[in-house]
Order: sequence, then structure tokens, then C-alpha cells
Amino acid sequence: MFVTNRNTHLKTSTKLLILKVLRDSGVFEYTWKELELWLKHLVLLPESEQETVILFLERVLIRVVSNPYPYTDKAASLVQEAAMLQANLSGQEGDAVSIPISHIDDVLDMVDVIVEGSEGLDEEIGCTLNEDMILQTFPFSAVVPAALEARNKLAVISNGEIDVVLEYVLSVLTDILHTQRDPLPLCLTIQLYDKEIDSSESKAKTMSVVKFYQYYSHWIPAQAKETLFKESGAPASCLPAPHGSFSSLLKNTHGKDANCLSQDQFKDILGEAVSTLKHNDLPVAIKHVMLYIKTCVDNFKKFTKSAGVALLSFYMNLLRSLIHRLEYSEEPPESSTANAQEELDLFMDCDSLTVGQPDKEEELVDMLASIFKHPTLDQWFMSMELETPPPHNLNPVSIRLLSSQLNAEILRLLELSAPMLQRLGHLDLISKYMSAIEKSILKELAAEKSGGRNKRIHGKKSQPMEGLEALHPYMEATQLKEVVSSMLMLPEESLTVADHEDETVKKLSTYGLTLVQVLTENCQQSSRNEILFLSSEQFKGVGSLLQSCTSEELDKVILHALQRDPVFAQLIQTDVLIYCLNHMTETCQLIAAFLIQHCRIHMLQFEMWCMNPGCKKLLSNNLEAFLSLINVYLKYGSQEDITRPKYVRTLVITVLKEALLKKLVNSVLSDAAANGLALQLEVLCSLIQFSGSMQDLADVISQLPTLLEKTKNYKRWQLVDSVSKRLDTYQEDQSIWKKSLLTASAKWLINSYSSRKKQEEEMKEEEKNMLLRLQELVLSFGEVTAGDWNNFVKSGLKYRYSDPAFLEVLNSLLTLLYKSDDTPKDLLPLPMIHMMIMNHSLFLPTMLKTVEEQDVNPQSKDALVDVLLTLVKSCASVCESSHFAVLLGAYGATLSTTDQKLLLLLQEYERNNVSLAEFRLLLWGPAAVEHHKARKSLGKSLWQQPSTEEILALFNREKMLHTILHFPQHRRIIPEEGKEMLFKDDRIKDLDALYDPCFLLTLFSALIKPESVVDCYKFVEMNALGVTVAALSSYDPKVRAAAYQVLGSFYLHLEGARFREKRQLLYLMDAVKNGIRQQNLRLTFSLAVYIAKVAQQMLKPEEHMYQIVNKFLLSHQYLDLKKVPGFFKLFYSFDLEHKIERNWVLALLTEGLKDRDCYELYNHQRIFHVLLAFFNSPLCDESAQNQILNVLQQAAHVTKAAYELIRDHSLLTWVLQILEKRIIENKLLSSIISLVHNLWNTNLGDKENDDSDESLLEKKTHRTAKFLPLPLINEFLGVLTVLIRHIWTNIEFQTLAQLLKTLSSVLKHRTAALDAYKETGRIVLKERTLSGTEVLMLLHKWSLVSNDVHLLQPLLTVAKKYKVKDLLKTVKERSRSRGSFLHSRRNVEDLAEEEATGELQKSSLEICEQFLRTAFIHWEPVIHSVCLSSDGSGQMSDLPVKENNTSNLACATAYLVVKWELNSIVGCQLNSNHLLLFLKWFQKNILPHSSVVEEIHRDSSMRLNFLKLYHRAAELAETYSMDLDVFHAFSCVMIQLLEAQSSAKTRLHETIKMVCLPSVNEEDNTRRAAGLFLLSFYIHDAWSGAVEHEMFLTYIKLVTEASEKRGKTAKTPKGKKSKKGDEAVVSVVKRFLHFKAL
Repeated sequence: MFVTNRNTHLKTSTKLLILKVLRDSGVFEYTWKELELWLKHLVLLPESEQETVILFLERVLIRVVSNPYPYTDKAASLVQEAAMLQANLSGQEGDAVSIPISHIDDVLDMVDVIVEGSEGLDEEIGCTLNEDMILQTFPFSAVVPAALEARNKLAVISNGEIDVVLEYVLSVLTDILHTQRDPLPLCLTIQLYDKEIDSSESKAKTMSVVKFYQYYSHWIPAQAKETLFKESGAPASCLPAPHGSFSSLLKNTHGKDANCLSQDQFKDILGEAVSTLKHNDLPVAIKHVMLYIKTCVDNFKKFTKSAGVALLSFYMNLLRSLIHRLEYSEEPPESSTANAQEELDLFMDCDSLTVGQPDKEEELVDMLASIFKHPTLDQWFMSMELETPPPHNLNPVSIRLLSSQLNAEILRLLELSAPMLQRLGHLDLISKYMSAIEKSILKELAAEKSGGRNKRIHGKKSQPMEGLEALHPYMEATQLKEVVSSMLMLPEESLTVADHEDETVKKLSTYGLTLVQVLTENCQQSSRNEILFLSSEQFKGVGSLLQSCTSEELDKVILHALQRDPVFAQLIQTDVLIYCLNHMTETCQLIAAFLIQHCRIHMLQFEMWCMNPGCKKLLSNNLEAFLSLINVYLKYGSQEDITRPKYVRTLVITVLKEALLKKLVNSVLSDAAANGLALQLEVLCSLIQFSGSMQDLADVISQLPTLLEKTKNYKRWQLVDSVSKRLDTYQEDQSIWKKSLLTASAKWLINSYSSRKKQEEEMKEEEKNMLLRLQELVLSFGEVTAGDWNNFVKSGLKYRYSDPAFLEVLNSLLTLLYKSDDTPKDLLPLPMIHMMIMNHSLFLPTMLKTVEEQDVNPQSKDALVDVLLTLVKSCASVCESSHFAVLLGAYGATLSTTDQKLLLLLQEYERNNVSLAEFRLLLWGPAAVEHHKARKSLGKSLWQQPSTEEILALFNREKMLHTILHFPQHRRIIPEEGKEMLFKDDRIKDLDALYDPCFLLTLFSALIKPESVVDCYKFVEMNALGVTVAALSSYDPKVRAAAYQVLGSFYLHLEGARFREKRQLLYLMDAVKNGIRQQNLRLTFSLAVYIAKVAQQMLKPEEHMYQIVNKFLLSHQYLDLKKVPGFFKLFYSFDLEHKIERNWVLALLTEGLKDRDCYELYNHQRIFHVLLAFFNSPLCDESAQNQILNVLQQAAHVTKAAYELIRDHSLLTWVLQILEKRIIENKLLSSIISLVHNLWNTNLGDKENDDSDESLLEKKTHRTAKFLPLPLINEFLGVLTVLIRHIWTNIEFQTLAQLLKTLSSVLKHRTAALDAYKETGRIVLKERTLSGTEVLMLLHKWSLVSNDVHLLQPLLTVAKKYKVKDLLKTVKERSRSRGSFLHSRRNVEDLAEEEATGELQKSSLEICEQFLRTAFIHWEPVIHSVCLSSDGSGQMSDLPVKENNTSNLACATAYLVVKWELNSIVGCQLNSNHLLLFLKWFQKNILPHSSVVEEIHRDSSMRLNFLKLYHRAAELAETYSMDLDVFHAFSCVMIQLLEAQSSAKTRLHETIKMVCLPSVNEEDNTRRAAGLFLLSFYIHDAWSGAVEHEMFLTYIKLVTEASEKRGKTAKTPKGKKSKKGDEAVVSVVKRFLHFKAL
């Protein structure tokens, strides 16, 4: 079938089936790819010869599969013989180079055991077979000796078959030979069997066999070569024939002279052969070339220098052309591939098939791996530079020539292949080459640093340096960091050279150019997200290089580093700032701005630079160049800052004001559009705040209001706030200023409305801001000119009628301006404004269009109703009955805010004696409009009242049902005076989805008057009866009274009605009436829902529940209001339809459980006891389980229920019993998590406040707080830890957030409770909150959910190293289910939906991460005083092995938790309270353990995160955004971390610690803060590895210089002495200098 079938897809499927069958035999476990060659050459044969070869191949394969051991032993012995021969040739002992496993059959036996799968087997065997060992152990399959043996036998007994079989076997063996890394074992095997042919009178002695012998014997050493087939043919010509395959062409070149191969004619022939290669022929072709490259290198001594180099270059060029061909080879058509896959699925399960049809990317990776994992390239690359050449017999000159040529060729090969490997995600294939380049460069740089520069030709790049330039984008970040660090540590003379023309000018040397190129391209590479230089010394090197020779590229490198992490501003020397200030290119401006913004030392340096003579003139003459920098300084440096003397800041502001203020005022007040106006306005606003006199503002106050009236000058309104704030102390000028602003804002709005009649999107924000400004000005000033007001109202109503912002401000101003009787007569009267609104062309479209229509803005309608309500309340004369048609048409009868306001508006009309009596039966919405139209067109005489059917038909049946189930029990029919008029209920999510019961009860009362004709069936069908009954559960007695009145009237109508279900409904109402024994009794909501559901059920006789409910009612004269009617009969029904009855009553329990009364009703009947017992019964199906959990969730919202269910029914223990199952469905798990979450929150109540509402530094004492009992808290904690084990990647993020929020809250509450009990003197047993295994499990689950690969890998490493069984079991379970799960997710999830929900998932993950951070800081690791580090150093002889391992595991877990916490805190907005909690936890649980601290110091990423976090805390503390106690705690932690390093214990360190830390206990907070900030500058330096602490000492120097300048002037510019607080930083610095000098 495989050979003869013409269908490509079926042929492929058959081939895969053959390979699978043979591989499953176990004989071809590692050599199955060779089978593809046997099948491939079988297809290439002519049809007439195929049958003969098939029979031959069948015999061979049957023989091998049935008894493989003779052939595997033969192959193993020949492999061993080849290894011994090579060892003897290289002068080594045979045993030293023996292959790892000497007998292939033993290996096969071992593989069989591995396949069976037993845990822990890897440890017993001790080694695993990697790819190199497989190629060395299994160079060819057992088919080769079997086929050769069969060939020899066939040659003796057969006549006609030998030629066909012989050619087939030789063609396959040729390809197998070409795929060998080491051809010697195969050649020895073939020679062994050829020897049998040569010694016999076989007919197999054909010319092809002789030629093949002559070909493969080239790889057999003379010691093992045997002379066979002495009758050789004529030698081949120099050039091969111009036809044939690539393999045959290349084969004929073997052994030819390099001059012969370099001829253009031959190159063209070979190039054409490469271009015609098929995709599936490329793997063999590449390995063929690699074999010749290996042979060329091994025989390099036999060639002349030029010939060897030319031959090697020829083969390497050929290899590159094959890679080109590999990358751009055509793929099969997609449809063909898809069809093939479909047919493949018919034959076998593709998921379980290990031998499959690889895609193009997999083939690319495999073929590139065959190149770069080849020992010849791997061992020779950079071998001379590293002084590690492989064994050879070359002289020094030849070996250097060969190494240099190979390095150059491999570098070109890497440059070609690296982009492909990066795209494929397999840069690991060239990781050894990158490592060789790194090591070679480091060695070269070490020699350069030690003065070995004369060894290299000046100006010429070494090969490692060329490799770095070409391949650094593909190197690992750690390798690149090491190289860059070494280059930055080079002396300046190595990085720069003097210019040939001008020796005073320096330019970059070869090393300098390479360094800049690497840094620049690393910044530009989007995939790189790391900075290559991190330490203070490295930044110092970059700064020195920048100052040595100006380089725009290096400027961009520094800017990129600052933009990536602003903390680096603290590590850059102040000389770089001076450099940027002197050059002031665009990049330099940005660098200087970053430095000033994020480093107070640079800010002080900038201030000292501004105080230099001539700086004022420089700034004035170069205003545009310095404006952005000055803006940053004024924005961040003008604030009060303890780290800089205040008088310095005052002097700098004076300099800037004198240099810039006048120019900026003239530019801004000019009506012409200026370049950079926004920036000028920002700077001017800042300068105005510091303006000392009114004279500076005279021009602004007089000229600005006129400019502000024009719409084009909107940006200039930015100045208004600054001027107004400055005028606070000048009341008279302030009044005039505000009056002019009021006029200007009104005119601006009028001009905007008139000139831009159609409001555009970008105008909305401008007009909204101006409206708010106008409102604020009118509120503060109290009046407005009549002309401005009238024009504003008219133009606004004309052009912005549908703008919610305008209508909201109009409503506010109407209330403000017309609140008293002495309103100016010139203002538009209210009736006129009302008329303008009502008669506007947009009034009806705005009021009557529904929300569903696209062109309506619901906010516009709401704001318009507010205006109408204000006008009606202020002026009763505007009310007319003709307005009712529109108002009712706009009304929707719901509880939405707009509908409630419309109802209030209608009530105001009635209060003003405009009655709705004319509309006896009210219509609303579009029906009211249509009714009004008909009445108007047909006349009053023909107009008729609508029937009850027409009115009831307006209701949405589902919406009425929703109103019943979510009835607003606290809604009052008459609002209480002095309280909010609008109804709000946080428990009801969407009020728009509910009808307003106040309107409905009024409507029903009018509908079913005794004189009315009522369709009782319709009344019940539309759930009107149900809503009325639900109103009996209201807490408002007036609502209940109205509902009873409606029910009484309906009962009378029902008695006279005629329809089939009348009797049943009457009996239901009689039963309800008989059960009510008290006037205006409030029904339990559960009973109200029951009555409503039964009433609906009466209209559905075709359903099963109709008969059941009627039976129950007929057996009872009254409804027992203290029980759930018929619960036990329905729940324990043995009817055939018992599931329907049980589901019905469970749904009733869920929908009816709303408050404490409902719970007591259920509990009195022992319903919860029944539900909990039934849940685990085999009779309880999945649907019933979910319904029971829904009932419990509803109960969990009731305070009494949440507590009693745990106390009396052991609900948490019951949950634990459910969680004992190995697998829990996702829906069930979500319900359980939600249940536990609700139970905890309800029990907790108001016993705990969020961190955002209560500062941890000012919280109440534990003695006054209330806490839950500790046993209850621990019970919750036990359930949550079990729930963690059931988290998988398919969990919803909202559910995960609930779980983590509950966990963090339980741990937080438990800690507070323990502290409170300790304060009161109670005895509390110390218990762990979380175990180390549980913490690891939680981290592992989080890494899966958040797809955090960087966290997952170290977790697995820890689990395997310390044998964490629970975690390893979880990993194994996940790996088993991963494939099918991912497959199903890909099929089910929609890509468009994923994109739409991406942002929501991200925000949900951030919330989850916040709760997880809180949970971890309550974990207390159990670590002994001595603990093994990760590298195995240190011993614990005094502890048992088990405790030793436990302690090591705790160390590793603590390290992972700290690392994750740091990454998380750095990646989010800094919260002072959580930071303080983390620092206290870190100080208590981590710092005492040196082993964990050492791991932290070894991890560069953790050190950087600590520095980032500390820098952010310092910035917040400097601006008083963070409590000083938090910053003090952080500083103490950083000092302790520094002291854990022996290098930190210097005299300078002790001096700083003595000067700065004692000031923490001082009463003077200013001196205390000054000491802490001085300490922070030192910590930045020390933590980043500074040797001489240049930045810290620079700060000391700058403060000293500022103090000396202060001493010369003795007073501030105003002539006043500075305050004591201003001198705090100077005092601390002087104290430090004093102690330092001792």
C-alpha cells in the first residue's frame, strides 16, 4: 500500500503507521529516523523493481524484529572496536574512552523498564541518555548488519535479484554514511561484510560495490583498513558529470583538489543542484556536508595551507547555501496539509503518536541542531583563544590557521542562523558558542587591563570582538552584562584614542566603539528588557566614557537606562549632569530632566549651577533650550524638601524669575500663537506662585481676562489658578479679578457655543471644564451680570441642549441664582426658561427616545429631568396638565434614577394642584404617546379610556418576575421628610431592571376598582398578582397596606370572573387569607415567593407541578406562615418525576432566602440539616448539589445564618468533606469558594477595616477591637488551605480573587486576634498560620494561573531537590491533563472574546496579586540557626538529617517568597501600609537567617528590586507622601542587609550609622528626617557597589558649599533669618564631618 498508492495523504498515513509499528517493537527506539531512509529509497525505485526489494526488506525487518540480539550485539561490538581504535590512534587508553553503555541490548532492556514507568527510577539508574550519547551509542540501527548479511546470502543463492537489491542497499548505506557524525563504526561494519563478498565467488562483486568500498574506505585508518577488490576501475575525472543529484555530485568531489572545486563551472552545477533540492532531502544533504567538513578538519595536515583553507571555505559556503535553501524552501499547500491531517486522524490517535509528520519549524530546528551540535564546530570554536584545542597532530602555525579559519566561518554561520533560531525560540542551540565568545572576550579584556595590549595589532578587532558585535543580540543577558561590565572597567586609554588630526580631541577606540554599539543596539532591541550595567562603578564608567568623547549614541544609552528604571539617577555622577547642561542637545535635556526629577543630589547640583555668575544671562539668552528642564525643576524642586537648604531653593527661584518671568509674560500675553505655548504656561504658572509683589502680576491681571474670552486661548486659562492663589492675601484685587474671570468664562462659553454649533468630541472636555469654572465663580461671587447670564442660557439651550454637562451646570446655577425673592429682574424669568426648554425641537426626542436607541444619551435625559424638577419646585406657575402626555411618555415605571425623578416630578405637579385625574388609567412610555396622538387627532368625543388588558400588556413578564425575586423591601411609597428622595439599595445590582412598586401599586389600585372591568387571568399571567403579594414582605407598612387593598379588590373581581383556573386561584387566596391572623401582617419573603410561584403554576395545568401544588392546597385550609409549604413532601418525593419536584422546591428555597426571618423559617423546619445530609447521598445529582450550594450561599449573606450554620451544623467541616475528592468540577469549586467567602465576610462584619481606610500607624488598640474566636478563625484557615490544592488554570479570576481575598483577610484577622489576646494576658498556643509546603503550593498555583514561567521553574527545582511530594504530585497531575485541556481550550475559546476580556483579566489578576501579597506576609518560616546554602556550603552536624532538609526547604521557600513579594510590590503602586507590613515581616522572619540573606545578596535581580523599592520610598518620604516611620523602618532593614556583607563594615559606615540613626529618636522631626535622608544617599551608594561612595560625598560637598555661601550673605534675599528647620540638613552634615575628622 505504501509503495503503490497514488494518494499522497494515504501514502503519508501508511508511512507513519509503518514507522509506529516498527518503533513500538523497541528495536528502533533511538534509530527510527534511519527507517525513513530505507522507506524513502524504496519509493524511488522503478515499479518493476519495487516488489523484489519489498520482499528483501520484509525478510530483513522480520528477522530483526523477531530476534534483534545477534545484530545489536554485532553493532555494539563494532562500535566498541571503533572507539578502541580511535583511542589507540590518539594515544589514549581504551578504557578511558569506552562508550557509556557498551551493550546495546542492555540499553534496550533499560529503556523497556523506563517505558513501564516507576517512580524514582531516574535516581536508581544514575544517568540518562542525552542526544550525544545516543549518537555515539547507536550510530546506526540493527537493520544495517541484517541487510548486509541478507545481501551476502542473496548473492550466493539468487541470480536475478542481486543487482536490484544491491543497488538499493548501496544507495541507502550511502545516505546512512552521510548522516554519521563519526563514520568509522559504520565503515568497519560495511568492510566486515564486504570482506565476505571478496573472499567468495559472489556475483555481488559489481563495479558499484567496488566504488562504494573505495569511497567509504577513506574514513578507515590504515591500521584497520583491509585491501579488498583489487580489480579497481579507472579513476574519476576532475569534474563530475553535469547531471545527477546533489548527493552524487558532492560525493564525486570527495578527495578532489581544491582548485578543481573552485572552478566556476562546478560551482554553477552545484548551486543548481542545491536550488532543486526537495525539502525532505535537506537533512541528509546538511549532514553530508558536515561529514566532509569534519573530514577536512581531521585531514588538515595533509593539505597545503592555501588548499586546506580553500577546501574548508568551500564546504562552509556550501553549508550556508543549504541553510538559505532550508529557510526559503516551499511548504506544502495548506489545504493539502489539512486534508492529510484529517485522513491521519482516521488511522490513529495523533496525540499518542510520537513519530509524526513534523512541521517546517521543527525540521528547521532539527537540521540546525545537526550543525551546531556537531563536535567539530563545537570543540574548535574559539579553542585557541580559550587555550582548549581538541586533540590534533598539527604544528602551531597550522593549528592557528585552522582555528582562525574555522572561527571566521562559524561566525558567519552563526550570523546567518541566529535570527532563525531566535524566531523559532531555540537560541539554546548556540548557547555554547555564545559562552565561548563571552569567555574569550573576558580573557582578552583581562589581558588588556593588565597591559597586554601589544599582543594585538592596534585598531584591529579580534575574532571574539567581531563575534560580540555581530551576535550580542542573541546572547543571554547575564553573559552580556558580564562582558559590558568588564569593558566598562577598562582604563580610559583602552576605550579612547587620540585623533590623528588633533591629539587633544579624543575619539572612541575599537573597544569603545564596540561597547557603544552593544549598549545602543541593546536599548533599541524591543525584546530586551534589561539594563546591561547596574552597579555604581559601571555607571561611573559610562559617565567617564561619555565625558571623554561626545557620543550621541551613548547619550541615548543613558537616557534609556533612566527611562527604564529612574533609580539609576542616584547612581550617575553629577559630572554627567554638568556635561548635559553644557551641551543641551535634545537627549541631554531629557537626561538632565530625569536626573533632577529623581535624584535630590542632582537637583542640588543644578541649583548650585544656577547660582553661578553668568547663569542668569545664559538662561535668558537660551530660554527655549532650557525651558523644559526648568519646568521639571519648578515642578519637583520647588516643593519643600528637607534634603536641600531652603535658602538655596529661594535664591534659585529668584534667579529664574529675574531671568525668565518678564519674557514669558510678554510671550503668553501676546495674542499670536507662540511655539511651545503649553510649556511656557507651565513654567509661568510655577513662577507666578513664587512672585513676591503685585507689580510682577500687574500686566497679567490687566490683560489676561480680555484674552481669555476667546475660544482659541483656552490653554491660557491655565494661568488663572496660579494668579488667583497668589491674590488670596489681596482681598480687593481678588474681588475685581474674580469678577473679570466670571465675565470672561461666560463669554468664552457663549463664543464657543456660537462659533462651534456642533459639539465635537475634543471640545467636550474643554467646555465641561469651563462650565465647572463658571459654576465655581458664580458660587463664590454670588451673582452674575444679566446680559452674560441671559446670553449664556439662550446660546446654551440653542446649541448644547443635549449636553449633560451644560444641563447639570444650568440646574445648579438655577438653584443658586433664583433661590430668593429678590432675584434681579433683568435675569430671564423662570417661566421663560421653562418655555424655552419645553418648546425646544430636541425636547421630545430627548425625553421620549429609549436608551436602546443609539443616538440618545441617557445622561442628557436625566439632566434635563433635573432641570425641569428644579423649575417646577421654584415656580409652580409653569405646571400645566398638557405636560403629562410627554412626562408619562418619558416614564418607564422602573426604579432607575431618571424614572424615580420623573415620578417625583409628577408628584410635584399634583402638589401644585395639577391633577392626573384626567388620566384615570395611566399609560406610560410609548403607549402614552400613541394614546395622546389618537386623542388629539380623533377628538375628545371619540376618545376612550384604555382597557386593563391594554395596560397590563405594557408589562414585561420576565421583568415582573425579576421584580418579584428582587423586590425592594425598603422602598417607601411616601418618602420620609429630610431624607434622600431617591431609593438606593446596594444589595440590588441593577435597579433599572426592576419595576417601581410604588407606581405599580398605585396603578393596580386604580385598575381594579369595583366599577372597573378587570381581566383577572391577564393580571395573574403578567405577574401583577405576584408583585402585589411580594409587596406584603415590605418593611414599609404603607406599602403593605396598599398591597392588601389591591388584593382585597382583586379577590372581589376574581369571584366574578370566568376562566378555567378561577377556583384554584380563589382557593389559594383563601388559604393565604386564612393564614393571616393579624392586620397589616408582614409576610416572610419566602412565603411571598411561594404564593407568587403557585399563582403562576395554576395557569399551567400541563406541567407536573400543577397537580402536586393543587393536592397540597386542597389538603390544607390555611397556609401555615411558620413553615415552607410542602417542603418535605416535595423534597422526599418518590414520584417518577421526583427530580422535578425536588428542583422546584430547591429553587424556591434559593429565591426565597433573603433576610433573617427567612433563615429562621428554614431553620425552624430543620431544612438546612436535611440539605447538608442529602448532599453527599448517592441520590443527589450534580444539579441538586449546585442548588443546595446556592441555598447555602444565600444563607451566608445573613449574619445569624452565617454564624449558626458553622456553630450548629459544622458547615466548614462539611465543606472539608467535599474537598476530599481528588477531582472537583470547576462549577462546584467556584460555588464552594463563594460560599466560604460569604461566610467569612458575614461573620467578620465590621470587625475589620481595609488598609486604605485605616492607617496601620494610627489604628485602634487591640483592647477596644472585637475579634472572632480563634477556633473559628483556624477552621476557616484549614478549609482555605485545602481549597488551594484544587486551583487550576481554568479557574475564573473572580473566583480566585474571592479565595485569595478571604485567605488574606483570615490571616490578617488571626494575627490581630493573637496580638490582642497577648495584650490582655491570655494564654495562646502558638500555631503556624501556613506551612512551607502550603506556601509552595500557593506559589505554584499562582504561577500556573498567571502564567509566570520565571516563578514556575525555580519552584519545580525546589520541589525536586527537597522531594516535596505534594507539589510533585500536583505537577504530575497537571502534566497528565495538560494536553487535553489545552486542546479543548483552543477549540472552545474565541480569539475575539479573549481580546475583549484581556483587560478585565489583567485587572482581576492585579487584584488577586494584591491579596496574595497580604497572605504571604503572615507566613512564619521555621528555619534553624544554621542552614545550608544553595551551593551546599555549611553543615548542620547538630541536627538530624530530616530536620536539616526541612530547614533547607524553609530557606528555599523563604527566598522564593521574598523574591516574589519584591517583584510584586515593585510592579504595582506603592502602598505605605503594606510596605510597612512587609518590612516588619522581613525583619522578623528573614533577616535573622544568614543563609537566606546570602541568597538575596547573590541574586542581582533581587538586589535591584530592593534598590528600586527603597528609592521609591525615599521619593515619597521626601515629598511627605509617606510616613517617616515607614521610611525609617526601610532604612533599618537596608542597613542590616548591608551589614550582612563583610565589605560594608568600614569606618565610614559606622560613622554614618552613628550620625544618622540616633536622630530617629529625637523629638525634632526635621533633624530626624535630615539624618534619614542623608543615610539614604549612603545606602544607595553602598547597595549599588560603590567603592568610594562618590555620590554621597558629592552631596556632603554640595551642602557644605551652600552653607559657605549662606555664611557670606548671612540672610535670605528678603532679609529674614532662616528657620531652624532649614538648617537641619546642614547641621547633620556638619556633625558627620566632625565625626569623620576624628
